[in-house]
Amino acid sequence: MSVNNTVEYCFDSEALAYRFLNTVKHKTYPALRVKFGRDDRHVWVSYKMQADVFDNTLAELDDLARELGGTEI
Repeated sequence: MSVNNTVEYCFDSEALAYRFLNTVKHKTYPALRVKFGRDDRHVWVSYKMQADVFDNTLAELDDLARELGGTEI
């Protein structure tokens, strides 16, 4: 069984948000959708999470965002 999960990140600049967006876009997460959020410093990510097994996708996204100075909102 899978569950849709969404998360939004905020970055200090449009350049950092764009870098995150492009990096995530090339990952192989199930049913991945990534786009700018409410403005050009926010990135919205949606993916399918496996409910019956450990899924570290969110941890990977958080780590990448943190490396680029982003925070989950």
